[in-house]
Amino acid sequence: MARITFQTMYNTTMRNVQRNANKLNTLEEQIASGQKINRPSDNPVGFTNALTYRNMLNSLAQQRSNMDDSEIYMNALERGHKSMNTIFERSQELAVQAASDTLTNENRIFIQMEIRQNLEQLVAQAQTRHKDEFIFSGKWTNQPPYEIKKGEVSFNAMLTVPVNMPNPNNIALPTNIGWNPDYDVDDPTSTRFNPDETVSIPLFDNAYLDPNLRPPNNPEAQRIIPGSLELHGLNLLERPNRLGVDANGERLPEDHPDYIDMNHPDFNKPDYEIDYENGRLILLSDRAKAAFYNVDDANVGTLRDPADMPTITFDYIYRNSLDMTGEIYREVDSGSTIKINCNRDDVFGSGNPTDSFKEMISLMQGLMYNDQKQISEGIERIDDARKRNLEQQVVTGSKLNRVDIVYDRNLDVSINNTEARSRIESVRLDEALSQFALADAVYSASLQAAARMMRQTLMNFL
Repeated sequence: MARITFQTMYNTTMRNVQRNANKLNTLEEQIASGQKINRPSDNPVGFTNALTYRNMLNSLAQQRSNMDDSEIYMNALERGHKSMNTIFERSQELAVQAASDTLTNENRIFIQMEIRQNLEQLVAQAQTRHKDEFIFSGKWTNQPPYEIKKGEVSFNAMLTVPVNMPNPNNIALPTNIGWNPDYDVDDPTSTRFNPDETVSIPLFDNAYLDPNLRPPNNPEAQRIIPGSLELHGLNLLERPNRLGVDANGERLPEDHPDYIDMNHPDFNKPDYEIDYENGRLILLSDRAKAAFYNVDDANVGTLRDPADMPTITFDYIYRNSLDMTGEIYREVDSGSTIKINCNRDDVFGSGNPTDSFKEMISLMQGLMYNDQKQISEGIERIDDARKRNLEQQVVTGSKLNRVDIVYDRNLDVSINNTEARSRIESVRLDEALSQFALADAVYSASLQAAARMMRQTLMNFL
């Protein structure tokens, strides 16, 4: 039989009081925090499971954040597609109207003015932004895919590239355009240059150096806006003076630069034309060719001094030379991503040989030149641009639907994981409060019993 001393009773009492105090403290901590597990030692297995659920919930929350950003991004895309569809539909409607035989050249010029506004608005839509980033520029979100620039052609710069040397931009002018062997200086109807040979001069923007191009770094001046081009230092009209009279109605003298004899082959021929779509100056008449080439018998057909050549200014739509085929993805599910952007080439075309802006400009050019055939072709080309944009709008819409479905599934999974985590970690307050009241009563009783026992000593029994 074990010997029970006061020390034994004291130790046993203090151990029981401490156990009751610990239980009371644990319940108090659970009620205050609302969690059953406040440290790994509380429940090692439960803590591991709760940590797994917590990581899953964090991942699901991040995926929802990605989907929210994706939805906002693609909503901006869809609004852009809708606006561009409106532009194309209106332009096509105007093209159908302009193709009618009943319209005059003046009527078509008015239509061309409205389509120019549509063209400029299309450029603005191409520069649509989301969080100050261009959404049609692939991964180059700080660069606009298209923009309107003021260009200038200085033929001095073009002639710095030797004609017979390879050059990546093909900017050299031809050195000889063909002498007319039948030319008769005494015959006013004779042409000095070959009347059957036109000269096509590619235009480059010498006012802008593109660092992404090979030297000389001047971009091609394609997509020139019809009506914006001006020739400087050259008294040329796109159509010669038909009447041969000045502003006061007086007959022009024969030595006047705008005088053309009615019997001259150039009388019913434009001096030059502009291929606005592809950025080329096309010289047609003798006096147009004479602005670029020598006419003296010794050097006829060779290039004039560059200082004597004209300059040209114009507005054109610059296509960024960067490769904007990059794709932007967001993770919307475990191991599943979605492409949220729309590449420039998919929406507008590759630009080689055509894109939506060239198709609009081709129609404008037909209206400007009163070319009914080109206007009719413009109807189909505008429709191609509209279909290309509509196809990408459908793709964007299908992605938005997919995001909605995945988002709903994400919420369901998140709710299930939250409930499972709650069963492991969360405290039921009704049970905890009841247990706390019982533990408090037990602790109080143990304190009272300990206090009574601690007052007993051996002296009480002497």
